[in-house]
Amino acid sequence: MKYFAYGSNCNHAVMEKKGVRFSSCQHAVLPGYRLLFNKKAMRENLPPDIGFANINEDPTGTVEGILYDIVDDHLALLDESERYPDHYTRIAITVQTKDKLVPCTTYQALPDKIASGLKPSRNYLNHILSAKDFLSRQYFEALNKSQTYLGECACCLRKQEVVFIKEEDRLHMLCQPCREARLMWGETRGRRLTVAETEAIMQQLVKGSSGFPSIQKLIEEAIAAKIIDP
Repeated sequence: MKYFAYGSNCNHAVMEKKGVRFSSCQHAVLPGYRLLFNKKAMRENLPPDIGFANINEDPTGTVEGILYDIVDDHLALLDESERYPDHYTRIAITVQTKDKLVPCTTYQALPDKIASGLKPSRNYLNHILSAKDFLSRQYFEALNKSQTYLGECACCLRKQEVVFIKEEDRLHMLCQPCREARLMWGETRGRRLTVAETEAIMQQLVKGSSGFPSIQKLIEEAIAAKIIDP
């Protein structure tokens, strides 16, 4: 069956993780609709201001995405992941591919599951952006400029764009600089630092300091101060 994805399912890895197999995929455009991030996330560990992708009718709008040809029996897997019929409903649409119009199915959020003022997380937006090769440059660039959710970083405690990292069954919010620092420090240390270790280094050593001559020196100081294990 033909399925049009415009949200996180644009990422092939997400589809594979859900166990949804497809025989082909291609760029497609849905005219007469507009992409919004007004679907309430309503996930246990996510902040209430997070929004998922949704489409609304708009005569002047277009939505780009991926047209999948999925295994018919795997529609149930998609329904479960999209929380159909409680959160999304299925609608019949027609998309434009490179050479023809194709009838297909997609999902649209139910009216009681949408709200204004929501923003996608950087993680969620990146799933759509991973389909760069399937999107027009103009559409990709516009998406990449979308305002994302701002949260308090678990390490530096600053409110800014964050990514969500799952560790020991908990979701942590890290800003991009702290995430990159965690990876670099971990490489120097020889293992990935935990979020708690990164937070301790940021708060006890980095914050308010005049800097360190090298990452290695920073790690040595962290070990000496018993912030991380030797």
